[in-house]
Amino acid sequence: MTTTDKQRIAILGASGYGGVEFLRLAWEHPNLEVTYCAGHTTAGEKMGELYPHLPPPLADIVLGPIDVGKAAEAADVLVFCLPHSAGMDMVAEAYDIGKTVVDFSADYRLKNVAEYEAYYEVAHTHPELLPTAAYGLPELHREEIVGSRFIAVPGCYPTSVILALAPAVKHGLVSTGMIIADSKSGVSGAGRKASLTTHYSEVNESIAAYKVATHRHTPEMDQELGDLAPGSEGDEIKVTFVPHLTPQIRGILSTCYAQLAKEISLAEVYEVYADFYADEPFVHLHPLGKLPATKHITGTNRCDIGLAMDERSGKLVAVGTVDNLLKGLSGAAIQCLNVAYGWEETTGLPMVSCWP
Repeated sequence: MTTTDKQRIAILGASGYGGVEFLRLAWEHPNLEVTYCAGHTTAGEKMGELYPHLPPPLADIVLGPIDVGKAAEAADVLVFCLPHSAGMDMVAEAYDIGKTVVDFSADYRLKNVAEYEAYYEVAHTHPELLPTAAYGLPELHREEIVGSRFIAVPGCYPTSVILALAPAVKHGLVSTGMIIADSKSGVSGAGRKASLTTHYSEVNESIAAYKVATHRHTPEMDQELGDLAPGSEGDEIKVTFVPHLTPQIRGILSTCYAQLAKEISLAEVYEVYADFYADEPFVHLHPLGKLPATKHITGTNRCDIGLAMDERSGKLVAVGTVDNLLKGLSGAAIQCLNVAYGWEETTGLPMVSCWP
């Protein structure tokens, strides 16, 4: 599907955080042309009324209805920035009429329909399409994404955890029976809709765990790490995942713990990671003795990884950080489109964070 022609983009759900961030990236991408933006409750409003930071002509975009037919008339690629299940049927409709679809929701990430229905508590209406969707993590699925018309963007938490642990799992360095992911996220991951749990006075100067061992992103970690495990059929790993909400806007930091499966030095583990990610433009492995922080990656499409070892207990500690709205969502979508269409993978994506 390699092409030098501009691809026309429709953004369905452009008024959310993920949608407006994708709009920003797509607008400045040399191979993309934004031709349709839609909102649900915001149809008829101008983007500048919702987001005063947008300059003209972005501010002057009038949101249309979330209508697959209208979007398909205007665009070659339909990007669905909608909550889980809200766009499930629309994604299938767009794919069936021959459009390239990019889905921000979890509806087509999981290959096991029973897992999806158990965690998301809704019946899947198009399970026949699950094998068709490429899981949008190029570092692990680049070959599947090349030429694909159907991309399921990974969850933000899973991106940080999977990339932090993938080399160790793939090379059998850690036991698959005991993996813990302790993750901290800024409040933008909850979206723009107001809620008590993200209210300033509830979140500021506080940190809290939530959905312990029940979070919906857990089966993504199991699926992707399970597929990497030597001799695995995809069901060998059960990650204990504990997310936390922190009083910041953007960024995820996941500290992952895994029991070492054999005697190995931290320097040797580091070499495995360095080789695994040697050609990955968006994965930055920090030098030994240095660990990443969310400040390092805010505003970028990078995943930064740092390694440590608890020799006393024989555990590897891998820390992964991503900007939840970029490498964890909209930036990942752009990266996947670059791969799918044969463009330079870094096109239109920020590599350097703002500082301080």
